[in-house]
Amino acid sequence: MAYLTRPVRWAELSESEKQSFGNGCGPAWFPDWLIKLLFGWFFEASCRRHDFAYSRGGSPNDRKAADKGFYKAMLRDAKRLSSYQRWLASLVAVVFYLLVRLFGWLAFEYGPYLTLSMIYEAE
Repeated sequence: MAYLTRPVRWAELSESEKQSFGNGCGPAWFPDWLIKLLFGWFFEASCRRHDFAYSRGGSPNDRKAADKGFYKAMLRDAKRLSSYQRWLASLVAVVFYLLVRLFGWLAFEYGPYLTLSMIYEAE
């Protein structure tokens, strides 16, 4: 089995490949209406991109970087909203980030970076 020495980057994927990761946001058991309600304000933040980083794998530092980048993007998205919505979106961002940091280890593929074909096989 051949592993990569550098991770496959999100920017290297086609649009259809990008759409194939995750359910958009949240655990697989989240209903669509709840995803829309909680995360419909995302513009830049990408749960699929975050899911891809988790599928690609790597070290604890790779996981931390994926989580931190996702959190920063959520905060940038929150700043685009009106003051009340911004406050609520920022709260959702903090809670979601904390949940990802606490429980993300269950989903992250620790170890060598997986190739794109290996990622698809694992899905």
